[in-house]
Amino acid sequence: MNLEHHFAGLGEAFFAKTHIQPLLQQRLVEFNQELAHSLSIDIKSPEIKSLLSGEAPIEQALSMVYAGHQFGGFSPQLGDGRGVLLGEVRDDRGLLQDLHMKGAGPTPYSRRGDGRAVLRSCIREYLASEAMHALSIPTSRALALFDSEQPVYRETPEKGAMLLRTAQGHIRFGHFEFFFYQRRDDELKALLDYCLEHYYAQCLATDAPLENMLIEVVKRTARMIAKWQAVGFQHGVMNTDNFSFTGETIDYGPYGFMEDYEPDWICNHSDYEGRYAFSRQPSIGLWNLNCLMRCFSRLLEREQLIAILQHYEPELQSHYENLMKAKMGITNTQQLETLLPSLFAILAAEKMDYSIFFRLLSKLTPDNSHIVLDEVIDRERMSQWLAQYQQAREQENASWQQISLQMQQVNPKYILRNYLAHEVIVAAEQGDYLPFRRLLSVLNAPFDEHVENEQLAQRAPDWGKSLEVSCSS
Repeated sequence: MNLEHHFAGLGEAFFAKTHIQPLLQQRLVEFNQELAHSLSIDIKSPEIKSLLSGEAPIEQALSMVYAGHQFGGFSPQLGDGRGVLLGEVRDDRGLLQDLHMKGAGPTPYSRRGDGRAVLRSCIREYLASEAMHALSIPTSRALALFDSEQPVYRETPEKGAMLLRTAQGHIRFGHFEFFFYQRRDDELKALLDYCLEHYYAQCLATDAPLENMLIEVVKRTARMIAKWQAVGFQHGVMNTDNFSFTGETIDYGPYGFMEDYEPDWICNHSDYEGRYAFSRQPSIGLWNLNCLMRCFSRLLEREQLIAILQHYEPELQSHYENLMKAKMGITNTQQLETLLPSLFAILAAEKMDYSIFFRLLSKLTPDNSHIVLDEVIDRERMSQWLAQYQQAREQENASWQQISLQMQQVNPKYILRNYLAHEVIVAAEQGDYLPFRRLLSVLNAPFDEHVENEQLAQRAPDWGKSLEVSCSS
């Protein structure tokens, strides 16, 4: 493992030096072999295992400082309160990837916190990030999970754990807010130069590197959120300190994958006003980008920043339309605009499971409409919609069977349902990781049938629909 330290080269204005503080009786319980192979990391090496677990300190390990708008209010200083950036490694494409440990103990930014993570939250992030990766959504990824016998106190005592994760970058919108509001323009410019060099080098050869980089940030953010909406994912805490400058989904806390279709669904029990409800995610993405662009108001004119932001809505709309056309098996945008609103009205009225519906639609033929009709109460209303849909499909002048197979490659059979995560966590807290690995195996290939694990594709039981997830998760 060749560990590099490019971010550390920015200087101590950007971080505090720190290190992993190992947990009591800590043990490695899961390791992402496929990801490790792409990073040339051999966990079987005692030296590498010692570095990754914190038993051997890394001299240039650090915790980042940043600010952020949290639920709309500005916090002038936040930072990695329980995270340590170990450094960067190169993947098999030659691209740098951060190695970052969550739950590594208190840092200068812990704000009276213990700097720890619990097994529950580490398992949820491991499962979610790998599920998102398998769904082709840009995301941080889980590399290793450590559990322990060390108690960590939340609402009740829980098992302490650490999660080693990777991402192209951990620079957040809040990094720029920290330096902008302190009027530290030299550091702000240095951070921009760092991002141009390491994440958006293609923009350096253009006439306006900064503007073109920011346009790409806007577009990446738009595409990421379009993918969230298409798959039914809700982040739960879309604060600017949880938004990545590289357009990756990071900081999995009280997230959720929508089950019963509910456009104003709120997965985060702590989001009392519904600021980050599912239907509001696209507008919050733009709100966050506005916060980011303000940080460059001393470098670019107002009209330039507005022009950059104007790339957001068309990029999101176009990407979302393409994703939904693929899910529906049609190519005509006008047909989509006719079919989708009426479909969503039916799904909402029927409280139909979002993912199960689209998986059934993937297997629909002109002769088996009962597979959908048997799932609804108002059969007449759904029959009318199916007739319109089948007519649209027939106008495509393509093989029904071929299109259905393509639909099955974009409509997952398996999603990370909250009750499944709960069951896995309960077992893991008792030392049984087999349910975790079984669930992970289907989430890693969510479009396959996995007949032997069919029960993992089922709707949540009544008790599973009432589970609550909050920021403490």
